[in-house]
Amino acid sequence: MKKDNAFKQAARWVARMFGYKAESRFGRAMWYVFFTSAAIVTFVIVFGHITRAIRSVKEYRDDRRYERMMNSPTYLHDYENKYVSPYVIYHDDYPSSGYLYNTTLGRRTETGIQWICRSSDGDSLACYCKNDKRGYFNRFTGKLVVPPQYEKAWIFSEGLACVMENGMLHFIDHKGQKAIDKEYPYANYLYDYCFHNGLCEMLGDGGRIGLIDKQGNWVVEPVYSDMTYYSKGFWVVNDSDNNQGLLDANGQVLLPIEYDYISVRESDSCIFVHRFDYIEQVLDFNCNVINPCNIESVYYLEYTTDEYDEEGEIKKAVANCKTYRTYNTFGLMDKNGKVITAPVYLNIKAIGPDRYHCWGSDGSVILDSKGNVIEQNVEDIQTQTK
Repeated sequence: MKKDNAFKQAARWVARMFGYKAESRFGRAMWYVFFTSAAIVTFVIVFGHITRAIRSVKEYRDDRRYERMMNSPTYLHDYENKYVSPYVIYHDDYPSSGYLYNTTLGRRTETGIQWICRSSDGDSLACYCKNDKRGYFNRFTGKLVVPPQYEKAWIFSEGLACVMENGMLHFIDHKGQKAIDKEYPYANYLYDYCFHNGLCEMLGDGGRIGLIDKQGNWVVEPVYSDMTYYSKGFWVVNDSDNNQGLLDANGQVLLPIEYDYISVRESDSCIFVHRFDYIEQVLDFNCNVINPCNIESVYYLEYTTDEYDEEGEIKKAVANCKTYRTYNTFGLMDKNGKVITAPVYLNIKAIGPDRYHCWGSDGSVILDSKGNVIEQNVEDIQTQTK
């Protein structure tokens, strides 16, 4: 009798285990087919699980390898990098902490850095934040010079940096030593706290702002409610009523506080001042008047006549005066461009060849072409200047 192979013996063993008895050759053949199919399915399932397990192990090992590479002191990311100097890069990994990387050494010099800020005047020390505390590092080596110990800190300017400890401000040098033996109150609405031409804005004990020198002495007494520095060496100052004046780089008064606003246009090398009589003037950097009345736009004025055109529409004619605009207010000028009235009106409409309805903040009037008042407190009419 021919001996069955191992596969057939296994099939018969499984069949007997389930109580199956093949009585014919066809029955045995069907059973072999079923067993073979079940074996193939089982193999595929087991093979799939093994493959997934192998893939999971490989992915885990790749992740660990990538994580080790990313955290390696010699690894530098190729994105979100900021050059602090030609030799030091700051990698900003927001919202996580970043690190400093020295390109010469080819490794990270400090980790856990939340943010950095370097000086605009090329100072060797840059400010950084770590564990919500501020300190300073050398931007050419990436090494920490002043440890993170301050509640707030500002960039170095002219060799000094303002820092805050226990709610009070003082100044330090490049070694982290106290450079000015004075403390000042902190104001969250002042953000500069940097020296410009030897002067720094600071809050006085009375809640007013002034300018101190590098010895901590008041050069400009704290009498202002606000100050703004411009890179050309000007300080725009405000009083409590938000009126503005102008100081020079030494804190000397160039323009008294008698202006609605002052804007130093550095790109245009001029200063725009808006007076309380609504006239805007242009000055040079020596405060000489370049343009006594800065006019933004000029418009023709039209009025309706008593005549009709061929289509039955009311004809319009051009008045003898034009209107000019400066800083959102209007005035009258003649056809040759000579200013007749100051720009004190919110709107002007021609109601005749030599009559103009002018609206101001305190009412409206009718003027003639010479600017004389013909009628006051005229009933308001909504219109737009054309």
